[in-house]
Amino acid sequence: MQTILSRVRGRSSLVCGVLFACLMPTVAAAASFDCGKARTALEKTVCADPRLSAQDAEMARRYDHARSMLSEQGKAILFSGQKQWLKVIPVLCLEHKREESPTQCLRGQYKDRLDSLQTAAIRIGPFLFSRIDTYASPGIDAATGTPLEQHIGLPRIDSPPSKEAEQWNTTIVRLSNVARAHWCFGEFEAADPKDPETRSEQNLTFDLYAHNDFINVKFTHYERCGAAAANEEVDNVSYFLESAARPLTAADLFAPNSHWDSSLVNRAEQKLDAPNPSAEKDFRAGIAKVVNDPTAWSFTERGLVLSFNAGFGGASIASGPIDVTIPWKDLYSFVTPTAPIPQH
Repeated sequence: MQTILSRVRGRSSLVCGVLFACLMPTVAAAASFDCGKARTALEKTVCADPRLSAQDAEMARRYDHARSMLSEQGKAILFSGQKQWLKVIPVLCLEHKREESPTQCLRGQYKDRLDSLQTAAIRIGPFLFSRIDTYASPGIDAATGTPLEQHIGLPRIDSPPSKEAEQWNTTIVRLSNVARAHWCFGEFEAADPKDPETRSEQNLTFDLYAHNDFINVKFTHYERCGAAAANEEVDNVSYFLESAARPLTAADLFAPNSHWDSSLVNRAEQKLDAPNPSAEKDFRAGIAKVVNDPTAWSFTERGLVLSFNAGFGGASIASGPIDVTIPWKDLYSFVTPTAPIPQH
């Protein structure tokens, strides 16, 4: 059976490999690897499982499709992410014991990478977006003995090229670096690979929305720091690509004196359950704080999404994030004529 596993032995002694196109400019829909010549544990594991082989072939197709759409810089960034993924999956799935089998582990890793490649070159609004992916395994979980995993995904505008697009790309990276400084209680950047108390699992994913010169990125960040409980939070980055990237304000979306905020608070309160009667005042105040914070707003074709992280606004809610979607049709009476939303 053919897979994409070993298309890259030429320029790398390793399986840079498990993804063919790492080093090949283009590939056919079916891979060119002869499983009869499989050498590494990774190649043999993929060849032995029909589902993995199918995932491998689909990965080749998605990689090639994305690559065909991207600029030279975009292709180089795609290559870098693929190479890192190929390097880390043997560590995660083959070199250490796990509760799941190596085959099951690889199936999950392939699924996640396939999902990422689905948005490796995607047109939204007037833009072609690509993504910057970094992969790592910083060590072993002291409690379980399984490898820790880190995957950071960031969007970038690949085309059309412009000074504004470059400014936006720079802003996304800068804001990501600012956020990283606060991960794991500010200890992420200084983590010691030999110290299980500072090692962590990190996963940063995103969803995109674009309308004319407006772009909204909804980031979902998962982390597990040392022996602490896992935590997940949502944050939004919303900018207009003007002469200088300008962040979204409430005035860009809602008309003044329209009482949009009280309406949204009431709608959100209906969707969320107050923990107990004595906490209702703090609960409503917490909702109001989120409603008035544009970094809690994400945009979809269907409506405005308000994201409530655990303990939002000081409210005593342990679970999160919780999304509340308000359909655009229910907001038309509040929004400005130039609001960056679907036609209204």
